[in-house]
Amino acid sequence: MRVPREILALLVVLLLTSCATAPDQGAFDVSVVNVTSGEATLWETRLEFVVRLQNATPNSVTLEGAAHKIYLNGTYIGQGLSNERVEVPRLGTTTQTVAVLLKNLTLMRKLIEFGHSQNQTVTYRVDSTLYTSGGGMFARKFRAMKEGGLDLRSLSLPTGSGGPSPGTLSR
Repeated sequence: MRVPREILALLVVLLLTSCATAPDQGAFDVSVVNVTSGEATLWETRLEFVVRLQNATPNSVTLEGAAHKIYLNGTYIGQGLSNERVEVPRLGTTTQTVAVLLKNLTLMRKLIEFGHSQNQTVTYRVDSTLYTSGGGMFARKFRAMKEGGLDLRSLSLPTGSGGPSPGTLSR
């Protein structure tokens, strides 16, 4: 049986496209290494999360953007986005700072909930999608998920004076 060239060419294109756009699991590790409180308004508070990007591939990877969904004690609190161009060396690491805007009413409910707890630590989870350069069908995306803990005693919300206060993280 002879397959027409057009169908064969279409199958090759579909195969190449699916390989180029399939997310690579396990190639990147993303973890939260620090959090600071930033600017606050009446309606929202800005938290800045520093995430560590670890490249477990044998090639350097240039990231064109990232989306990091942040959860505290299993509750989604927001998403940090970055359109910063970052090169992560082969089998290497770098950090990136992303801002997450929290609605103050939600934040206050969570802080009251945490305050009534004897335990002053919370668990965090970060679900990340990292986008590479290359454009079109050659762009790739990596997915990563990491869990850890945050000590709330060292995190203070801004009072309008002074700089941001760091949080203490454990993995």
